[in-house]
Amino acid sequence: MRQAIFLLALIAGLAGCTASTSFAPSPSRGLATMPGVAVPRLTVTHAAVAGTAAGYVFVAPKQTDQRAPAGPAIVDDRGRVVWYHQVPTGEEATDFRTQTYQGQPVLTWWQGTSTLAGYGHGVDEIYDSHYRKIAEVKAADGYSADLHEFQLTPRGTALITVYDEVPADLSHVGGPKHSWALDCIVQEIDVATGKLLFEWHSIGHVPFSESRQANQEPALHATKRRPFDYFHINSVSDGPDGTLLVSARNTSTIYLIARDGHIVWRIGTAKSDFGPPSAVMMRYQHDARLLPGDILTFFDNGGVPREEWLSSPTVLHLDPKTKTATVVKRFIHPSRIASPYEGDLQLLPDGGALVGWGGVSKVTEFAPSGKVRFELLIDAGDTYRAFRLPWHGSPAGGPAIAVRGSTVSASWNGKLGIASWRVLTGPDGSHLAAAAQTSSAGLETAIPLPERPAAVAVEALGASGTVLGRSPVLLLSG
Repeated sequence: MRQAIFLLALIAGLAGCTASTSFAPSPSRGLATMPGVAVPRLTVTHAAVAGTAAGYVFVAPKQTDQRAPAGPAIVDDRGRVVWYHQVPTGEEATDFRTQTYQGQPVLTWWQGTSTLAGYGHGVDEIYDSHYRKIAEVKAADGYSADLHEFQLTPRGTALITVYDEVPADLSHVGGPKHSWALDCIVQEIDVATGKLLFEWHSIGHVPFSESRQANQEPALHATKRRPFDYFHINSVSDGPDGTLLVSARNTSTIYLIARDGHIVWRIGTAKSDFGPPSAVMMRYQHDARLLPGDILTFFDNGGVPREEWLSSPTVLHLDPKTKTATVVKRFIHPSRIASPYEGDLQLLPDGGALVGWGGVSKVTEFAPSGKVRFELLIDAGDTYRAFRLPWHGSPAGGPAIAVRGSTVSASWNGKLGIASWRVLTGPDGSHLAAAAQTSSAGLETAIPLPERPAAVAVEALGASGTVLGRSPVLLLSG
């Protein structure tokens, strides 16, 4: 059985970066106040300590069982979901985080379906601080937006990824002359108009020979049903002077690309322009970002098949003049985690980091020293990326209430700062009095009563006891 599970994980890793390590239905909680919604379970395995960064954890749990619930979730330091958006059955969400659009904080994510090869067909969503959709970004030229990147820019544009199956001559990398490959595409889209402003294709700029899978099985017998995924783009972001930074999993290389399409430099396995090799070593990396001060961050997976002993979220300093790279820091997990796919590294303001381990279903916050100061376990499935971010959202509506027998359930999806719930009961809606109060349990809180009330409402209370909102009154018969 152990060998079978390992083989499944190996196949998933070779296929791409969206498969999950979960082999059982997700343990989730059905909600009385939100019928049809089942919230994924998360467990804090390392309690937050002094110095833990402010804000919430942003994840989008998913799993291989398409019947299981999936969607973006905002989570507090106690592992409680405070906002959840369940996507339609058969779909998933990735790259969930806060960004800025038109000067305002927004929630963004990709939503759609993914292939066994690890890329997606879908759209990119933008929701405002009241959890209302305000924009949807689609790929141009008849393409479909891929799951790997949805990056908003200060220009009012979005950087997105696209995968396209195209005919290809693979004879120079051991494959058929008349075969198929995946062309990885970067598009910059004007969010307001949907207009295509920029497009770059990996084919024509990066040869098949740079792939770590050249002259191996993925290339040798590629077909239209299983094209040669030689590049596998997994992140795009702004670089200096109008350039774009692109990470490619299957070349184990990060590229800086000019607006005319040419490659300014490479760092990694394929023809690296930087050295020494010990500093730029990376295998099947994800989430490359260029930060001020010539700082390059990325999540170095190590990959499947395993080419490095562990995954190492890495911070490099680049010297563009001497073309040298220096390791600033690597955030190594105490248990030496080796993640086969996915993952990200977010540097925090104090020099610590939030790491999503991708194919290993954990999210870890590190202090600047590298010591773990918070950790969250996703009980089933995984999240493509994870972030620690501030958020001040407030839902447009008020609290929801449901009653089953003599148990009252209360929720207010997305309302932050709820410390407790108070239940009001009475003979009718005009004569209500406090009957019970309990601490908030997260997205939904169940409050048992001695008997079923005739009329009932709930109030959400802040830490000081201030009433944040009140539900409608439910009149119950019998």
